[in-house]
Amino acid sequence: MSSMESSLTQSGTSAIDSSAKAPVLVYLFSALKWLFFASIFGYLASWKTHNPEFLNGWSFLTVGRVQAVYTTAFVYGFGCNIAFGMGLWLISRLSGESLRYTIVLIIAAFVWNIALTVGLVGIFMGHLNAFEFLELPSYVKLPLLLASLVVSVWGLLTFKNRKNADVFASEWYLLAAFLVFPWIQVVTQVMLFTKPAPGVVQALVASWVASNLVWLWFGSIAVAGLYYLIPKLLGKQILGYGLAKIGFIVLIFAGSWMGAAKLVGGPLPAWMITSGIAASLLMIIFFSITGINLFGTVWKHRSRICDNGILLFVGFASLALILSGIGVLLVSLRGFAEVTQFTIFLDAHRFLILYGVFSMTMFALIYYSFPKLLGREWAMDFMISTHFWIAFIGILLVVVPLAIGGWQQGAAMSDASVPFADIVRHASYWMVSRSMAWIFLTIGHLCLILNVLATLRPECEAIVEELTRTEDTSAGGVES
Repeated sequence: MSSMESSLTQSGTSAIDSSAKAPVLVYLFSALKWLFFASIFGYLASWKTHNPEFLNGWSFLTVGRVQAVYTTAFVYGFGCNIAFGMGLWLISRLSGESLRYTIVLIIAAFVWNIALTVGLVGIFMGHLNAFEFLELPSYVKLPLLLASLVVSVWGLLTFKNRKNADVFASEWYLLAAFLVFPWIQVVTQVMLFTKPAPGVVQALVASWVASNLVWLWFGSIAVAGLYYLIPKLLGKQILGYGLAKIGFIVLIFAGSWMGAAKLVGGPLPAWMITSGIAASLLMIIFFSITGINLFGTVWKHRSRICDNGILLFVGFASLALILSGIGVLLVSLRGFAEVTQFTIFLDAHRFLILYGVFSMTMFALIYYSFPKLLGREWAMDFMISTHFWIAFIGILLVVVPLAIGGWQQGAAMSDASVPFADIVRHASYWMVSRSMAWIFLTIGHLCLILNVLATLRPECEAIVEELTRTEDTSAGGVES
């Protein structure tokens, strides 16, 4: 069956957008706040990798804490907030069902962001954990779990009460994301903090959590957004849509096992590592199908890309998904992993996934959904393409130098005749480009934020006018 996302009727969408407006905007504004915060600390973390003496006079700005603050702000601040907001808007639109009792979603947003703020303060104070993506102190895990559980339940109930009979590929991925994210948090809390697993099993659990967080949470939300946006923007059916279900099944069953492949050479049974490698190789099916569905459709109508700034984001994210799949295949091979396992090559690959695929898709969704939520077009429409090209340069400055430098770093580490100090020094040269990249990325983020504020100008003026009127009325009452 061909893609039906492009044939959804427009009747009732205004009511759906109206119901989703308040909670989605709360999550959006929270995400943009954390994105700017993460931009600052992303630059600081990158700069300190090749200039460690920078700001080392303060203990709360050591390399480890700054890196943890940046990762947490980006993943849980920007990433999760925008995933919540866009995920709820997408499931509501696709289901043809308005969001109900949205005040609960708004309260969940405040709980999430307050707990995250407390957690970041805790990281600055040194209360951080050593696991990847899990640096937040354990004492904020429960409120984060409860807040995300509310969002997941609301998303699942919206789908349950759907008015559209058809279930689209976008909805498969959204449902998977809403089910998986609370489960990841429960496993994390129980097996790493409440009742820690013994010895090296903790490394296996942490690797499982990181893999699921990247692919079954952020990856699912991103793929859902691409399946929704491409037919909407092009007005064309998804190429090879009948294969989409196979790709989804492969992601669900293979995506959660890939984490073990990162532990090549570790003190674990060989079958565990082999199962992770096999799952990574099986993911070739998922990347091939989504490549045909998403990038194939965009490429078929590539003449229209430059005419639409949102399509630029979508096209790049679709291509980045294929490239990240190639990266998954390479880093899962034992011979390749032996060279790149402890190098900045993995930083390049992770950035390509989280920024090149997920963030670029989220930017596209923001640019598409925001005018529909407000009922007006962007105030500075030209800034959409500007943001894309600035972000494109920034991504290239991170991914390409770190991939090349990471391979050279790994090769040098395998050579016993090369002093370790020389390896560190030469690797730091490649990381200078990442600091330059964060300047470009931050400018792009400011373009988005300024565009949002400019588009919200009528609401801001109305609020100021209302406050002025209230002050005048109060003053008049005092004088009388």
